[in-house]
Amino acid sequence: MIPDAENPSTTDHAAQQQQQQRRRRLLQVGLAVLLVLLPVLLHVVYRSVTSLPRQVTLAMGPEGGRYEQFMSQLADELQRRGVNVTLRRTEGSLEHLQLLQKGQVDLALYQANPGTVLSTRTEQTTDSSSDRVTFVANVYSEVVHLLVRHEAGINSVAELDGRRVSLSAKESGDHAMARLLLNHFGLSEGAIQAEFLDYSEIEQKFGDATLDAAFVVTDLDAPVLQSLVGQGTCRLLSVPHRDALVRRQPLIGTGTVPAGYYALRPEPRPAEQVESVSVHAQLLSADQVSGVLVETVTLIVLDPTFQKRNRLGELLSGNEDFARNQPEFQMHPAALRVYNPELRSLVDPALIDVTEGLRSLIASLLIAGFVAWRWWKRRTERSETHRLETYVEALEEVERLQVRLDSGRTSSVSDIDELQQMLDKVTELRWQAMEDLSVHDQMEDAAVGNFLNMCNALTSKINAKLSRARLDRRFDELIAHDGAGGAEVPEHDRSTG
Repeated sequence: MIPDAENPSTTDHAAQQQQQQRRRRLLQVGLAVLLVLLPVLLHVVYRSVTSLPRQVTLAMGPEGGRYEQFMSQLADELQRRGVNVTLRRTEGSLEHLQLLQKGQVDLALYQANPGTVLSTRTEQTTDSSSDRVTFVANVYSEVVHLLVRHEAGINSVAELDGRRVSLSAKESGDHAMARLLLNHFGLSEGAIQAEFLDYSEIEQKFGDATLDAAFVVTDLDAPVLQSLVGQGTCRLLSVPHRDALVRRQPLIGTGTVPAGYYALRPEPRPAEQVESVSVHAQLLSADQVSGVLVETVTLIVLDPTFQKRNRLGELLSGNEDFARNQPEFQMHPAALRVYNPELRSLVDPALIDVTEGLRSLIASLLIAGFVAWRWWKRRTERSETHRLETYVEALEEVERLQVRLDSGRTSSVSDIDELQQMLDKVTELRWQAMEDLSVHDQMEDAAVGNFLNMCNALTSKINAKLSRARLDRRFDELIAHDGAGGAEVPEHDRSTG
């Protein structure tokens, strides 16, 4: 007899089915949450790409220079737009270039001088790291000021021989220009007592009369010049054979200091117009800097109000022509879009960046989803195969039980109850399998078809035995009834009835 207790395989199957249902519900909830959050995610990503960065670092140059003035004003403009600005004190242009290449500052002014005459400059810009720096705008011209102390008695560049001369800090553009001018003057660095001072040290040593001359390359309105020339501490010397120098160096232009620019009383300073050379002060950025930031800064620089407040006369008169003239580095795409609005596409480039990023994200999610689906499908198939094996094993157990009833004799009346239980067990197994397996599995999986065929075959066998057993029981009932009446049924009628 098959025990009436619940089969352990049935319990396992129910637990597995409940677990599958929970997983399906979790998957559905996860997909629903993703669909709800997707617009929010798109909005957040778009805002992050199209808004100004929260933190920006600007290189401000040496104390008392024009770089410091300009960068402080630019920092104020960015802070009004909600940007936290850090101003980093530096020695000058060459250090700025290194910081931009390393990504340690976002924006910096750079003196577009022929620095390639310096071995250090050549090493820094001949490798691929120069590609990490981009051009934004020219903001003003920096004029070479050859300062000599009044009491030093220096009236020409030839008299610099043997004197104490500042060539400016070695990481500054002034230093590169000073060395170029010494070469132009026919003087070697060994012919003078070279010192490498920043602007504050130059002011101090001129005041102490421990310095005879200095090269300062900056805008005419730099505080250091107002202090030294305006107060009469120093005079200015012209650069001899200026046109020859300009012809040899394409990045150098002519420059002048008008008579009386720094003071008119008690006497004009300088007394006469000074002929010199000049270079552009270029605003540079790192190539990885936000395009929104570069575009905003470019618009600030081109704003006439900003130009007037910062006395950027060349920008005010020349505007975009001056701003984009002779860039030493590749122009940043965001700045180029400001100068050439026709290059701006109908779709916001920032939106294109977002779309590209989202496309990569969606593609990655789809690939991950496909891999997860394949894994889940294979696991489900293995689980279903395991469950089917459980049903087959239970079916084989029923078949073994029904075979044991055939012990070389016809099924007896006592087998009817046991055969009925077997038949009910086969029916139950078939129903459970149909509920557990999908319609696709029932139609496409050969193993499922074989299982159903086994169920049908075993059902036929049990039904046949059950019919014979019931027929035998009927004959026994008839015999018992006729025996009670004194009649006897012939043996051949009993066996053929």
